[in-house]
Amino acid sequence: MSEIVVHRTDGEGLPVRARRGLVEPIDARVTRLLALALPADAGPLSEIGFTAQLGAMAAASKAALAADLTCYLAWCDDNRATPLPADPEDLVRYITMLETRGAKPATVARRVASLATAHSLSGLQERGHAPTSHVMVRAALKGLRRRRGAVQRQAAPLRFGASLDPHTKGFTLTALLGACGGDLQGLRDAALLSLGYDAGLRVSELVAVTVAHIDPHSDGSALLFIPSSKTDQEGQGAWGWLSADTMRRVGAWLVASAITEGPVFRRVGVDRRRLRAAVPPMAYEAIPGHTRHWQEKLKGKKAEPARTVYTVGTAPLSRQGVNGIYRRMALSAFDQGLVEMPIAKVEEAARALSSHSLRVGLTQDLFAAGEDGVGIAQALRWSSPSTALRYGRKLAARSNVAARVLSRIRS
Repeated sequence: MSEIVVHRTDGEGLPVRARRGLVEPIDARVTRLLALALPADAGPLSEIGFTAQLGAMAAASKAALAADLTCYLAWCDDNRATPLPADPEDLVRYITMLETRGAKPATVARRVASLATAHSLSGLQERGHAPTSHVMVRAALKGLRRRRGAVQRQAAPLRFGASLDPHTKGFTLTALLGACGGDLQGLRDAALLSLGYDAGLRVSELVAVTVAHIDPHSDGSALLFIPSSKTDQEGQGAWGWLSADTMRRVGAWLVASAITEGPVFRRVGVDRRRLRAAVPPMAYEAIPGHTRHWQEKLKGKKAEPARTVYTVGTAPLSRQGVNGIYRRMALSAFDQGLVEMPIAKVEEAARALSSHSLRVGLTQDLFAAGEDGVGIAQALRWSSPSTALRYGRKLAARSNVAARVLSRIRS
């Protein structure tokens, strides 16, 4: 039987891949890219106005702006175009290039919106430069949507399973939970999956969960405080509900990992060492000449039992880490016979899962249970019912007015 050892780390915890150079802060990166985009004679820029606008943006929005500016500046350099203020005809050519490279309409629209933000941050919009609103640019975006369609590809859902909706197919939350082992990594994965589903969390909300955010109740359930989210940039906060089953899984993980404060979901390093048999001591005359470490051969070695060393980090999981957990557990569920699916489709179905899959799955489960878009949008903190309807469009047809009325007379 292998020995299991759990290590807690201080500092940043687990080793990370070495990166060349220092990581540039996102505010500095946006500032640098805007400086590259502006012409030398751009005129004075209000530092107060720039700082105020940049401070009002979410970190994810700044990261998207930086990525979009990098793409646009590269195109301008290749085509000898002036980045800012942009020329409407250049923007149309830029949109055409993005379409040629296979960019989706939503991606192109975001890149153009980032350029509008760049004009605003640099004060050009106040001086009458609004090329992204020009009629030819709007027409180019409209034509792109007409040619390519405006339907966005959504993450594959991770729905609860047949016990909630018999029509559920493919990977399910129930199957993935069943595939979680009883070791430290399995306890974390089960708690992550269960909590993310109950509260319908975005990945940014999921990795930000701390021990202090969980408020247990006497019936075994709990409330989860969500301090901020994509639709709550001012940080007013919201609450999510956690089932008693989820709290049992979260409790098992916290006890096993000895986490009492800080981020709940962290990296777990696993070092598995095989059993090593004893090496008997050798007689001096039996040791070949010029043998290194001959003293060790004289003494021999004791047997070393197999053991597994778990190292729990201090930093929260990343978005990529969450994606990896979902996909790894999906493949494990199939290997354990918990999912019925043609083997040729397994890899593709697992790759379709993402950090948004639990949120999409809960939305679809609520639609399947007959809940309306308004209630679902409120429960999952969607910006509007239309967003919830987009994620549950197909299932909503089973609970709409026509379905309820005709099912009584055409059964």
